[in-house]
Amino acid sequence: MYFKTKTSLTLSAAALFFMSACGGDSSSKSTEVSDDVITDTTTVPLPDTLQTDTSSTLPDTTATDTTVKESKVMIPEEATDITVAINIPEETGKGLLIDDFEDGDNQSLQGKFYWYTYNDNKGGKDGDGASEIKTPVNEEGNPKARKSDNGTTYAWAVYYALDQGEYKYDPYVGWGVTLDTKVDYGQFGGITYWYKGGAHEIHVETSDVKDYDVHLATQTASRVWKKATVRFKDLTQGGWGEEVEFEAENITKISFQAKGDGKIDSLLIDNIYLQDTSEVEKDKADMKINDPEIPEVKIGDITISNPLQEKAMKYLNKGINITNWLEEKGTLFKGTFKFDEDDVKLMADNGIKSLRLPIDLDQYATNRDEFVAGTEKELKFDDENLFGVLDAFEEWTGKHGMSFVIDYHEYDNSYNSTSAIDPNYTKMMANVWKHVAAHYATNEREDIFFELLNEPDMSNGEVESATWRIAAQEDIDSIRKVDTKHTIIFGDAKWYDITLLSEGAKLNDDNIIYAVHTYDPFVFTHQNANWAATKTIKNLMFPYDKEKWSEYTADFGVTKATESWVRESVKDYYKTGNKEYILKTVLPAKEWAVKNNVPVIINEFGAYNLKTDKQSVLNYMTAMKEISDTLQIPLTHWGYTGGFALFESEKNSVKGTKLIEGMDEAFGLKK
Repeated sequence: MYFKTKTSLTLSAAALFFMSACGGDSSSKSTEVSDDVITDTTTVPLPDTLQTDTSSTLPDTTATDTTVKESKVMIPEEATDITVAINIPEETGKGLLIDDFEDGDNQSLQGKFYWYTYNDNKGGKDGDGASEIKTPVNEEGNPKARKSDNGTTYAWAVYYALDQGEYKYDPYVGWGVTLDTKVDYGQFGGITYWYKGGAHEIHVETSDVKDYDVHLATQTASRVWKKATVRFKDLTQGGWGEEVEFEAENITKISFQAKGDGKIDSLLIDNIYLQDTSEVEKDKADMKINDPEIPEVKIGDITISNPLQEKAMKYLNKGINITNWLEEKGTLFKGTFKFDEDDVKLMADNGIKSLRLPIDLDQYATNRDEFVAGTEKELKFDDENLFGVLDAFEEWTGKHGMSFVIDYHEYDNSYNSTSAIDPNYTKMMANVWKHVAAHYATNEREDIFFELLNEPDMSNGEVESATWRIAAQEDIDSIRKVDTKHTIIFGDAKWYDITLLSEGAKLNDDNIIYAVHTYDPFVFTHQNANWAATKTIKNLMFPYDKEKWSEYTADFGVTKATESWVRESVKDYYKTGNKEYILKTVLPAKEWAVKNNVPVIINEFGAYNLKTDKQSVLNYMTAMKEISDTLQIPLTHWGYTGGFALFESEKNSVKGTKLIEGMDEAFGLKK
């Protein structure tokens, strides 16, 4: 069905969900660089027809909030005189021009096929996002193209505001066009288009992808007109659905999507062109096949006499994280267990000794925002649910002989560079910990641990170590007012950075274990990870093997859109793809621990393994176990099932079924 109206939408609720949700395991550190958003500074009042959102919304027969909210999206007036910034060339090759927008409307050059928009807002229902997307409209209220400064007459323009609202995943807006299925698209090998504006994804949708895990490529923001060239061979799926090989003959739509909470931006696109296979750029040799470079690592005395070292090795080695549950934004325990005693028993029966439970503790402070704002003086808590879930895991881990780490872990990034310097916010955090610690103060178990805050400012890494350490000490002092027994775990800023820890001092408490995280070599451990800059990287083995290497970075998923640091990481993999390189990066943490006579642990590491060579993952796990044994540093793996998995699970289920074959030996597990 095609509409030439104000709202042209042909997508279902399931489509919007799957197209926006990452659905996989976000490990702790995201190194994907996001572009600064430059908003349109024109503040022209919207025409009457645009005072409410004219972007696409899902049809729904249920009652919704009819309150008209002020729009964040401003469409600038179209200038009378256009100053041409660039003259983009016409497409005159053997391929197919889908649209050049020179007719000024929202109909493509293929005939009665129209551009549509969609967003994450289904009309104000619970769980909705609050994003908006608008296009210029004509006098009848129908979408239209707008005048361009690229040497053509018109370009397609969208203006949008991304607002997560109550949506669980990244907020999004999108727009696209359905293609004429009578065309044989098998003759095409790529797509090009010109754009100016915000960062976005281009989706090349095919009929054989049934779960909306479409093939896509990402493009960085550009404030000048830029040509995007995407070879179909470089497209990747988001990674949450069934893997489907891309077949050009099955193309049905070309669409675009923008994501990112709080962004207000725009994008202009022009000259969308499918390249004939003869026009597609061929791979070029761009690196050498080198012998592996194995660094020399000298290890001194690693003796730590502090009894906490023995405690850490006893209780915090061979550990595991339960992920993608209670740490996620807006995910509060309400009596239903996603994981339960069966999972704990399965872990324990297979030799897992420690459970780290990531949970966003402050979400259970029911008046958190009022307390931080200073309008209420005492924090209130949803103890029924907070301790309903914590006490259950405390009971199950105790019953099955596993230690229990309560990990204050937040994906909403509420602790950030702004809140970190707000004394009311840090006071709130300290009071949250005091409340939790008081609950367990009389618990006789010595293997319950309080982890202050996972990777402070984990989304941005902008909070400085000195700032975080002040807040951490406040948390420690608050805990110690009610509980002097249980051991605290502290990791430094910038994703539990090893260098920051090794340059810092001990905190003022004698019952602290220090933690670092490592995912080196990142280009290996995060290949195919759809949320990271390494999303297109593939085929990397561990360790590096000269006989399996190539002169083409493209063989390992490097594309034109790949960020330079990722490209260089692939080229340098002959230096980093080995156990000794990881050992060398971890060693400074151990040296600092020895100097200060305190234990250090690694409580996040792992390799995203959905598409990675299985033996390479086992080799990596073996290397990490050997490093742990060599340096006497306990390990806790990031992930139970899913992308970072130690255990297999049934399709469409997070429940573990059995340990991945070979993982018992690789991780040194003893049943």
